[in-house]
Amino acid sequence: MPPNIFLLTIDSLRFDKTFGKNKSSVTPNLDSLVRNGTCFRQVIATADQTGLSLGSLFTSLYPFKSGISYFQVDHNVPNFFQSLQRENYKLHSFVPDLSFFKKLTKNFEKNEYYVYNDRENWLQLVGFGNQILDKLEQMEKPWFCFVHLMDLRPPYHLPTEFDKEELGDTKYDRMLSYIDTWIGKFLEKIDLEKTIFVLSSDHGDYIPVLEEDLNQIKIPKVIKKTKKIIPNTISEPILSKLQRTRKFIELKKLKKNMTAQQFRTLQDRGDEFLFDELVRIPFVLTGFGVPSNSIIEKQVRQVDICPTLCELIGASNDLGSINGRSLVPLLNKQSLTEEPAYIESGSATAKKLGKAIGIRTSNYKYLRSRRDSTKNITLYDLKNDPNETENIASLNPQIVKKMEKILQKITNDSTEYNTVSNTKDESKKVEAELRKLGYLK
Repeated sequence: MPPNIFLLTIDSLRFDKTFGKNKSSVTPNLDSLVRNGTCFRQVIATADQTGLSLGSLFTSLYPFKSGISYFQVDHNVPNFFQSLQRENYKLHSFVPDLSFFKKLTKNFEKNEYYVYNDRENWLQLVGFGNQILDKLEQMEKPWFCFVHLMDLRPPYHLPTEFDKEELGDTKYDRMLSYIDTWIGKFLEKIDLEKTIFVLSSDHGDYIPVLEEDLNQIKIPKVIKKTKKIIPNTISEPILSKLQRTRKFIELKKLKKNMTAQQFRTLQDRGDEFLFDELVRIPFVLTGFGVPSNSIIEKQVRQVDICPTLCELIGASNDLGSINGRSLVPLLNKQSLTEEPAYIESGSATAKKLGKAIGIRTSNYKYLRSRRDSTKNITLYDLKNDPNETENIASLNPQIVKKMEKILQKITNDSTEYNTVSNTKDESKKVEAELRKLGYLK
């Protein structure tokens, strides 16, 4: 009988906060996954948005090719779940009650949805965690269980006993310490001799360094009073400009005492620059057929994860022409040529596209405007500038030219599947959910 698969994706989980030198959380269970399995240290997510990245994960296709985007799912696109069903797997999911997840898992045998409420995240995990534990003992074998947790998304609501400095420098880190206790509970219910345990993420995220949202800086009361005597057509632009001015002043003060990475959490630049905080994610395999205590430094991609799982369980790779590939040779200590990772910023709605697309290799990250290849050209030397602080594009035109050629080769690949169209009603529903998640104001 083929092994069971437990796939845990944690929304907004960054690699550097999971296993890197910047980690401050206390995670004995995550650490044990590495000791008893294989940890890939350079895994690049396709996008900084959940729908795009998970769509890429399960189809092994980049968004422009799969048509899975903007929280839409096209079931005409071959995906990993279909491969599992052909191998007689029983599919179960424990995911948020959002339309994207309901569409993604609609052909599963059993789905359990938790009501995502950003006012009481951890309570949802407590209640839902127990449901997962109960169902793990009842699943018909071989089973595939997909769990997606939202608890690392702000605002963070921690149990009192975990909101302590010794459990992490920030609320993000402390929440990860808390989630780790649940990972331990899941592992207690799973027979790793008969199961592959997979830990990953949809994308990374910025971690707030201030409690105060700089976008909400209050305008002086005397200015607010002008709204009573000046028409809105005049007062609103004035107030907006003052808001931006106040924000700029506050940012300038803060910059002196912050690292480059901390400072950019305060700016609206993520969809233009796609720093590693947003696209570098963890990927750990433990259990059946997986080498223990193995660290793989070579850069791999989110689209490679499911082809790897297919080979590990002996399933035929019938996903068609995909962008991903199996990483089993690396598990077996064999050589595998590095492939450049395509990355893109994702808009929260179908009304507009994200601003940036690019390529990441282990040496360089190249970004530019999605719509115009001559605009917003950015090049980072990841070996000498891992924090991505200096744009060296103007000093290295030949490298830029080479990276653009790679990008063009990937994006010029013909779209194999039609994108899903949005109706007006569907768009409104999706936007409402995105506001609940904090993607839209």
